[in-house]
Amino acid sequence: MLCDTNGGTLPAEVARIVAEVAAAMPDARLGMNAHDDTGNAVANSLAAIESGARMVQGTLNGLGERSGNANLTTLIPTLALKYDGRWLTGVDADGPSTLMRISCLLDELLNRAPDRHAPYAAAGGSSASSSPSALATGACCSC
Repeated sequence: MLCDTNGGTLPAEVARIVAEVAAAMPDARLGMNAHDDTGNAVANSLAAIESGARMVQGTLNGLGERSGNANLTTLIPTLALKYDGRWLTGVDADGPSTLMRISCLLDELLNRAPDRHAPYAAAGGSSASSSPSALATGACCSC
């Protein structure tokens, strides 16, 4: 498991590091744990996957110490919807919608307002990426 525990690494550097480790250890199942101190945890996780990592760690709604971790509520739909089935996510066609409902439930349990500007969860489908994920866009509207 490769880690960016201070959240300061940029995606290009993550891609380079993961590619180098993957080349040196071709049989290893590499993973990535990215923190979000610079807002790059999801991008770093995607860079790691594209460079040879086969698993990533993250948290629902990106919750975690300091600025949080890779947001699985963004990462999973991105992998499922934007990569044309290239990556196994364990999420079926209803998965993004279910994930958004779980995200809203967590926010409700924590007495937090849902992030209506989050990818895939924008109220009324106003997210820039809402067209392929129209099934998920209204999930947080009733939270």
